[in-house]
Amino acid sequence: MSDTDSLIDKLASSGAAPRGGSLLHFTTPLVAVGLICTLGAILFLEDAFASIDTHGFSPMIVKWGFSLAVLLLSAFALWAIGRPGRRSGGATRALAVPFALVAALVLLELLVGKFTFPGATWKQCLVAMAVMSPVAFIGAILAARWLAPTNLRRAGLAAGLFGGAVAMTAYSPFCPEHGMLYLAVFYCLPILAMAGLGWLLGPRLLRW
Repeated sequence: MSDTDSLIDKLASSGAAPRGGSLLHFTTPLVAVGLICTLGAILFLEDAFASIDTHGFSPMIVKWGFSLAVLLLSAFALWAIGRPGRRSGGATRALAVPFALVAALVLLELLVGKFTFPGATWKQCLVAMAVMSPVAFIGAILAARWLAPTNLRRAGLAAGLFGGAVAMTAYSPFCPEHGMLYLAVFYCLPILAMAGLGWLLGPRLLRW
């Protein structure tokens, strides 16, 4: 057993372990911020799913497919990171998969040359992401604090990805834009920026 493993086991046995009922306490703030962001989008935005009449279901499926994948993977990674003594490297590496797929599809789109950019509502998209991402990020931080993450930067990064993914999931039905380049610039970059902020703030927000 390595020195790192020994340290983790020692911390887990001396109080750095998830508290009782941790699964319920972990999931409650995650669900709560998801509902808050969704309700906020419904109250302050208009014409949900209007883009389906113009572009069909495919763009909406792609947006939600990406955002829900990041949301679920980041929540699982946060859960894995927060339980000392359990390996979380695989869950963390899996977070890169949706972004790698988007990068490949953006390259294909650029090669084909059929895309519209940046669209008419890109400012609204950035504002929505900037407002809702921190709200969901706070929920993820509260969820992680019920666990016992030992890698605080990695946990902060996962919380940031979760925050951005929740914001995208809530806003996507109101977004009339489509195309992988738009998704990469106005969704992926804000999500990654939130992840970077989480990586920076993790040690401060999640320390015991």
